Amino acid sequence: MHSKILLPAFYAVLVYGSSNQNSDYTLHINTKTPDSAVSVPADFFSFGFETAFLNHFCNDFSQNLVNSVGSRMSKPMILRVGGTSGDLVRFNKSQTEPTHCEGPFQCSHSSKNTYTLGPSYFDSFKWFSKTQMTFQAPIYPKAQPGNWTIASMDYVRNAAKALGQDRIAGIALGNEPDYYKYDMKDYISRALGLEDKIIKELGLEGAEKSIFELGDIPNSVIKKGSNWGLTDILKDGINKNGFGKYAAQHFYQIDGQDDPSPDQRQALLMNHTAITSRFPPIDKSIKYINDNENNLAYILSETGSAIGAQPVNFSASFGAALWAVDFHLLAMTRGVKRISNTMRPEATHSYWIPDNSGGSKTKGPVVHGIFASAPFIADFVGNGSVGKVVEIDVPGKPDLLSAYAMYNQEAKVIERLALVNLKEWYQGLGPKRGNATVSLDVGDGVHTATIRRLHAQNGAAAMGLDLGDADDNVTWAGEQWTYTVDRGLGHIPTGHVIQETVKAENGQVAVVVPDSEAIIVIFN
Repeated sequence: MHSKILLPAFYAVLVYGSSNQNSDYTLHINTKTPDSAVSVPADFFSFGFETAFLNHFCNDFSQNLVNSVGSRMSKPMILRVGGTSGDLVRFNKSQTEPTHCEGPFQCSHSSKNTYTLGPSYFDSFKWFSKTQMTFQAPIYPKAQPGNWTIASMDYVRNAAKALGQDRIAGIALGNEPDYYKYDMKDYISRALGLEDKIIKELGLEGAEKSIFELGDIPNSVIKKGSNWGLTDILKDGINKNGFGKYAAQHFYQIDGQDDPSPDQRQALLMNHTAITSRFPPIDKSIKYINDNENNLAYILSETGSAIGAQPVNFSASFGAALWAVDFHLLAMTRGVKRISNTMRPEATHSYWIPDNSGGSKTKGPVVHGIFASAPFIADFVGNGSVGKVVEIDVPGKPDLLSAYAMYNQEAKVIERLALVNLKEWYQGLGPKRGNATVSLDVGDGVHTATIRRLHAQNGAAAMGLDLGDADDNVTWAGEQWTYTVDRGLGHIPTGHVIQETVKAENGQVAVVVPDSEAIIVIFN
């Protein structure tokens, strides 16, 4: 099997030939930074782990994958540790096992169970040493006998000690507050009381106090609206002390109520209009923060392609990778400062499964087809000076093609362009793979362009090599990531980055983007 895997990656884009599925576009590209461009933090991209399952990700395989993406960033990646289980944990200093599931749901797969943590659990925070972390201070869903903050502070104290002050990027005050059995006033009172205890416990002074992540508002609020929106809790005073650092919401493109079938991948997931339609509540929150709470950075602290009963071949296929690229890049243009892609072993939207503990829904350890979107996004942000991004208008505003330009903030000139062809294709869907031919009108300032491709031979249905055969392999510029071959280190079968160079002619650069593929064009 390995000899087949290690053959040079094959880019069918070079030999697709003609197809009646092709489309032509001309995009007018401003080579100087437009006023509408938005600054993108160097630590924009992030992974996250559900609190009760953090120790499952503490292995060399997961660390290799995190470092493979983090090495492309000019600031340390900020990992998120949190989630529903983070409000349900208890600490037992005499317990020998890292976690013990107390129920009441299927143990130990559900994030809605109560977990007792032993001291060895907190060794997990010593992993991923090249990163920083945010972690969650529990606010319990139901009033506990006695002082509930004792259990919360047990978690904070042990996590902070293991992590070290220099690696603490933020501390979240609870998670998804509509889940609590409190009204808004009581919730905010508990959050601010916990904030005060954490400041005293950790001996925070001056600017160090501004470390808190506020809200972590659930996906349902973005999707449907409720009385627990981010602007609601800010107006009611959760940041009245001014110690907030991040304002956080959660985002899933599809939740269990949508109940999609694989043939709905195009309409619900691989669709720029469907993605954009979810952003008005996000835009509203960002505007409110910019106008009233400009000390806060707006982040999406828990995200995924789909949550609920969707299978891996829907939630974490290469089609989901293309969704992830378009979603992240669109979010950049709206002013989102970080996106954390949160995982647990049984979550079918996870970028990888770290071990074999996931149960019936997932198989592990494996790298899913969605993973290669992560290095693509990190490379688009760049590993140099802070960039500024803008979405490029595509004539006709199609559902299935999007474009984004990244500018060097210091030189104020274009450096990169991303094109995402979301038109679904996979083996068995249509006779040939179509493509979009795009002419980039760049004027006289560009002489050549280098093209790198996020590619899967089998198209949108590709699952990655660990779950499929060689045609299911997913590559970014020729590099692939697997458990089977490289334990998440990543490797390039050809020994060199795969890219193409195109000369500008008459002020235009012509590129071809096959259906179900994304590219980055680097201007020279």
